[in-house]
Amino acid sequence: MFTRILVPLDGSPESNIAVPAARTVAQVTGADIVLLRVVDPDPLELRGVQELLDEARTQLFRISNELSETGLHAEVVATYSSGSVADEILQRIHVENADLVVMRTHQPAGLEQEVLGGIAERVLNNTPVPVLMVRPGAGRISSIGKLLVPVDGSPGGALAVGTAVGLARASGAALHLVQVVVPLYMQPGSETLGLSYYDPAWADEAALASARGYVDTLVSRLQTAGLTVAGEAHMGEIASKIVEVAGAQATDLIVMSTHALTGLPRAVLGSVAEDLVRTATCPVLLIHRPVSREAIAADEFSEPVSAVSA
Repeated sequence: MFTRILVPLDGSPESNIAVPAARTVAQVTGADIVLLRVVDPDPLELRGVQELLDEARTQLFRISNELSETGLHAEVVATYSSGSVADEILQRIHVENADLVVMRTHQPAGLEQEVLGGIAERVLNNTPVPVLMVRPGAGRISSIGKLLVPVDGSPGGALAVGTAVGLARASGAALHLVQVVVPLYMQPGSETLGLSYYDPAWADEAALASARGYVDTLVSRLQTAGLTVAGEAHMGEIASKIVEVAGAQATDLIVMSTHALTGLPRAVLGSVAEDLVRTATCPVLLIHRPVSREAIAADEFSEPVSAVSA
């Protein structure tokens, strides 16, 4: 499971909302926490770099001391970047051997939040390690009792299940699997079928039945492995339906791949992850799995039920 959690902060109260989430995951997994502040001086800033670094370390040590009082090991890193803050964070992931990043995402309320949103997006798109995104205004994660895992029969979905299984074993949390089928009329190109005798409801019913069968298979295998698991399948718009299920299940954390494949035809789910981060009422743990255009075109993916078995 996770052993070193990197928490990039920018000195604002908004960025500090990532700390409780990191603390909760660290308490469950026994991981160390690395608090990171990348100083990016404004050209008009009258203070020198060293003064800014000293101020950053003071703020970080205050947070690390609070974490230490809860029995956690927290380290402090303050560094200077004259270029991209996101690139410095990515470099620190490698230097610190971090296997999880916890950071807040932006909300559309001012330039500072928008800039940090760009940083979070760049980090997510360029790091091989999972990123736990915490949205300002969403509920804080103080415990991990229920994990919601969107699945779709792809390797990306299986990777998310595997990560969720590790967290469930560490925390004792229950897993809830959900697959959302996109109705045919919502899929690109569906209007070009041109078959007067074709009833889209047939395809939708078949797709939903297949999704239920897939979820039931995963649930059965994970229950056999000794986990507490339930699952369901729905039809509709993916992100909104997942958010709906998360609320109904009182979910503490959503775990999903940023590039799962779904639908008829299959489509990259990057936008679904983005919508979830923006609208979910709980944090979202995103497992980054790069997917090449060639792989999508060749449709090389197969349903990896065996990949998530114990």
